[in-house]
Amino acid sequence: MARKKIAVFAAAASAWTSFLEKYFSDVPARVLFSRDRNSAFTLFSKELPSMVFTAPGYLSLPLLQKIRVQTQTDRNFRCYFLAEGPAAKPDPVFRAGFSLPDSAGFEKKWIETLPLPDIIKLLVVDDEGEIAATVRDYLDGKTRPAFEVMSAANGSEALDRMARTRPDAVLLDIKMPVMDGRECYAEIRRRWPDLPVIVFFDSVSGEELADIRRHGNPPVVEKGGHSGSMPALTALIKKTVYFGV
Repeated sequence: MARKKIAVFAAAASAWTSFLEKYFSDVPARVLFSRDRNSAFTLFSKELPSMVFTAPGYLSLPLLQKIRVQTQTDRNFRCYFLAEGPAAKPDPVFRAGFSLPDSAGFEKKWIETLPLPDIIKLLVVDDEGEIAATVRDYLDGKTRPAFEVMSAANGSEALDRMARTRPDAVLLDIKMPVMDGRECYAEIRRRWPDLPVIVFFDSVSGEELADIRRHGNPPVVEKGGHSGSMPALTALIKKTVYFGV
């Protein structure tokens, strides 16, 4: 499956350029940059990205017209306005406007604009049953999207379950009996190359991470850390599902 394309129209010196490049580094997306007004129009016309982030100086009338047409013909297309001060949406075509880069504030607002399935099927693979229970309890009752949480106690059980019902995303522990997360991840990539996987661990060695990286570059989240909190983890699940669709 082709990776989604994200176009960023901002100056090289803009804080947005490095922020967005880093923010999308953990998903299978091509981030394309344009540094001037003319090349922004050309890049958009040639690449037809799934998502555009544009600073004010790049909004030529021809580019804005192109964006309007794309919005009308592709319901999954998203365009956002980048400000260097208080955010404002200069045209209804923009889903949201963002002020100076702020990771938590940006993510919370951006995630809510994504076109996602009505129900996200999430498989939690962990030999600690309370992990799946915690995730299920937190996601229970959520809507737009809703979540269906399944669980497996080891990699072998997870692969059997996935063969019967493919999830939209997998939350994968590393240290498990029977088949650990490293073996499971390698097999997932062999069978389902585009299936979104988030590695969710207590502690992991450099060697274990290197084994994972041999087969892909999934987001890696430490249990108990800030990025492992349920709100942050939920946002990451939505993000990975969007780029895996």
